[in-house]
Amino acid sequence: MRASALLRGIVDLLLLVVFVAIAITGIGLYLAPSGRIAESIGWTFIGMDKDTLTNVHTYLGFVMIGLVAIHLVVGFKSMLVMLKSAFKISRTKTITVLIIPLLLLGVGYQAFSAYAGEEGTDTTYDSYYEESTNSTIYITGTMMKYYTIQELANEFNVSTDALIEKLKEKGIEATPDEKLVEIEYKYDLDREEFKAMLEEVIGELRGESG
Repeated sequence: MRASALLRGIVDLLLLVVFVAIAITGIGLYLAPSGRIAESIGWTFIGMDKDTLTNVHTYLGFVMIGLVAIHLVVGFKSMLVMLKSAFKISRTKTITVLIIPLLLLGVGYQAFSAYAGEEGTDTTYDSYYEESTNSTIYITGTMMKYYTIQELANEFNVSTDALIEKLKEKGIEATPDEKLVEIEYKYDLDREEFKAMLEEVIGELRGESG
């Protein structure tokens, strides 16, 4: 009896520790920039980059599976006794309590699906619009991720200083060697809106130079 109580206490303590760790890494992954932005700007959360957070979160998830399995084995009989007792008192309340976790799982899955969908958007976008020409002002997803202001200006044959000045007029301070993705993250810009702004600015500059 003592061993069982001790085992339950240890398992519960470990579950608490792992739960807190999973919650922290989960929050970090939720806050992490989408796509490769995190890697490009050197983003970290409590000293861990996005890949490390993912690995730790996954590993702890498997640890929790094992701990939950042990917890269920140790307390299975007690769980059955409590459920039978609850059903005898009020079946409606018991069924309601059992349904709530299932609803939470469903909501969580929908949120995760939406988040995963946003993560995959950049990859599809890049593969479709990989090619560009200097005759048409179209900024690809790859440019938005990896180009600096200088490289973008060179791509479309406009003055780097003029491009920086135009962005400054729109409230965006930038330097020639600053990446577009860094500016996007620094000013919390929507990627499509920022891309449209750059295309508009470049169009104006090419019109002026023409």
